[in-house]
Amino acid sequence: MEEVFREALNLSKKGESYVIATVVDTKGSTPQKPGAKLLVREDGSGVGTLGGGCVEGDIWFAAKMLLKEGGDPTITDYLLNEEIAAREGLVCGGTMYFLIDPVLRPDVALKPTKEIVDAYDGVS
Repeated sequence: MEEVFREALNLSKKGESYVIATVVDTKGSTPQKPGAKLLVREDGSGVGTLGGGCVEGDIWFAAKMLLKEGGDPTITDYLLNEEIAAREGLVCGGTMYFLIDPVLRPDVALKPTKEIVDAYDGVS
């Protein structure tokens, strides 16, 4: 998670937009737990993980579309039922809930992001 915030600070300083997707809740067996984060840059590259596989791919695609077209933060769920898990080769069978949060005004995100990174560094 720390690397996601460090990259968010780096991008905010450069004035580049990005999206942070966060696992906000889970039910059953899932590849990641709440708090896991993925940052997607304007160029489509990323930092962090939501657990990989088709789940991460779908969220990554949604993040890239938000960067391209704009939009508001959204909460979405992803059901990993046994049928989907078997078809996609997954080992999990729960439900994941994600906050997909576009940062289209990095200047606004700069101060709070710096405060988070400072907290990781023990700076007050």
